Amino acid sequence: MLRIGLLGCGTMGKTHAHAYAGIFNAQVVAVCDIRKDKRDNLAYLLDCSAYDCFESMLADQELDILDICLPTYLHKEYAVRAMERKLHVFCEKPIALSLEDAQVMIDTAKKEQVKLTVGHVLRFFPEYETIKQNIDQGKVGTLRLIRTIRNQAFPPWSWEHWYQDIAKSGGPEVDLAIHDYDWILSQLGPVRRVYAKNYGETKESQMHSLAILRLENGAMAHVEASWAMPKGIEFRTAFELIGTDGQLCYDSSKDSPLKTQISSDEDVSIFYDNPIPPNLNPYAKELRIFIDTVIQDKPVLVRPEEARAALAVALAVRESARTGKVVVLKEGKV
Repeated sequence: MLRIGLLGCGTMGKTHAHAYAGIFNAQVVAVCDIRKDKRDNLAYLLDCSAYDCFESMLADQELDILDICLPTYLHKEYAVRAMERKLHVFCEKPIALSLEDAQVMIDTAKKEQVKLTVGHVLRFFPEYETIKQNIDQGKVGTLRLIRTIRNQAFPPWSWEHWYQDIAKSGGPEVDLAIHDYDWILSQLGPVRRVYAKNYGETKESQMHSLAILRLENGAMAHVEASWAMPKGIEFRTAFELIGTDGQLCYDSSKDSPLKTQISSDEDVSIFYDNPIPPNLNPYAKELRIFIDTVIQDKPVLVRPEEARAALAVALAVRESARTGKVVVLKEGKV
């Protein structure tokens, strides 16, 4: 049984912890976070050791895998430190904040002969898997146009407000829309140029991005990502794929049978849920597949080079919005 260390016990760390509860060929033996309440809660859930120091966890535990659920600006440092200890690494998306850091991570994995993958979980959601099957079967012909939406209110829960710091999060283009960039690349291939607009970096709570991508195969994509929705509004994703013979559409707001509304004198919160059976949980599936690749010594399903390519698109979108000009990508570089 593989032994896992979970680094970061916030929102995504908690999500991964619950996913591991249903995986039977690996076990989280240690969690690490500087916040005592966060690490103790997950240690209790997983019945494992808790640490406030990364080096202490590595010194005490014989780990096979490090699962990194830290803020993005910390990904490269801890991934490299782990891989240099011969640990396989599952890293939450995005891979890093710069192409240079992403490449260091890729090069380190190759040098140390360990596996590195990135949590581009959209590929594992049942609706996206079904759409991929329809595309592969040619049901809509040749894809020519993709429209995606990924909108929510600004996430206020981040540790030390790192989401609001563009230098640490990259904004919605890098943290949020990168889900769609990765999925588009995985289905249609390389992006060659982008044109984008956003609110600008001075309006911290009004981050909104609109991007038009022209792909190498001639298709176009329109990608909207927002942290500018009103407080309390539900998180919404949607897409429309148009091909030469038909179209495929999805909207999460129409696929949520359970609606919860919580009201007070000051605020109203609405949540939509579509409970997924444990065997279809996308977070559990991506982790389970990574564990199997380590055990069976197979190539990872989400290659770090693909995560770097998605980051290149996200950074090109940010650059286009900053300059007001079209940005051309060449071989994954801006």
